[in-house]
Amino acid sequence: MAEIIRNSFSWSFSQAKDFSACPRRYYWQRYGSWGGWEDMAPKGVKTAYRLKQMKNRFALSGIAVDLAVKAAIQSVSSGKETTLEEALDLAVTYLRKAWIEHMEGRWQMNPKRYTCIKEIYYGEFSPEDAEARMNWAAGIKEKVGLCLENFYGMVLPKIRQYLAKGSLVAFSETDFFEKESFTLGGIKIYAAPDTVIQFDDKLVILDWKTGRPRQFYAHQMETYGLWAQCRHEVPADNIELELVYLPDGSVQKVEYNEEVARQTFSYIRETVDDISDKLRDRDIAKNEPLNIECFGRTDKLEVCAHCNFMELCDRRFALQMGKE
Repeated sequence: MAEIIRNSFSWSFSQAKDFSACPRRYYWQRYGSWGGWEDMAPKGVKTAYRLKQMKNRFALSGIAVDLAVKAAIQSVSSGKETTLEEALDLAVTYLRKAWIEHMEGRWQMNPKRYTCIKEIYYGEFSPEDAEARMNWAAGIKEKVGLCLENFYGMVLPKIRQYLAKGSLVAFSETDFFEKESFTLGGIKIYAAPDTVIQFDDKLVILDWKTGRPRQFYAHQMETYGLWAQCRHEVPADNIELELVYLPDGSVQKVEYNEEVARQTFSYIRETVDDISDKLRDRDIAKNEPLNIECFGRTDKLEVCAHCNFMELCDRRFALQMGKE
């Protein structure tokens, strides 16, 4: 008999951001798509699960850069040389693979394994339109190239210096459902910073962004500070947080101390309380959602325009907002 996988409650910064932006999107992400990988799942659940896996141009460029950056750091950590050309080749290989997967349509049967591209799925451009296709691809490649050039030119030299004195922190093994996590106050919290380097009793946590600076990224970094305290038992004053914006190579140091840790966990508890209002008996242990109508839809159509689930909310018309 196949093992039944339970939809347990958990918190992550991205989940909290989803709930704040649109409770209905949170519902589709956390509940409406659950079990959609099963052959016998209801059609609506399968559709939600498939839509959940879609990647837009921002996600594709971010994944491509992340793959190349992590490969470069692993090479440096093991004493091997790494070049920008190798990184670009790795990133482009991923992007080509994603395009081929979408065009072959295998994502319809296995959306977790094969890429479905949001802009094509929702008809934002036609792959048969050569000019539109080339413009879309050129935009992604330009962004990826710029990020990797800045990483190799401005960021990697600094990481070399760090690794000359410290070592990479290994993450726990991941599988289909699990990522790096810790439990605090009875809440399972997911947090997986891009790179962590240890110096004796100090941890330096670095996280890369391929988009423009946003204030909430600093709050995400503070969650990584809690992760370091709970998973690695490092005092708050021995944790350094560095937010790296690869489009220009700039680095933002994020303050972290015991007071920030307290405020961060207070924010987590507040968002968990808000989400609990949408659960039966407000019980996160049961984690049973109320009716979908209790998860209201945002009235900001610009949010809908970037949402994978607009099909389920019958808001395809919101795509026009993304073009304005």
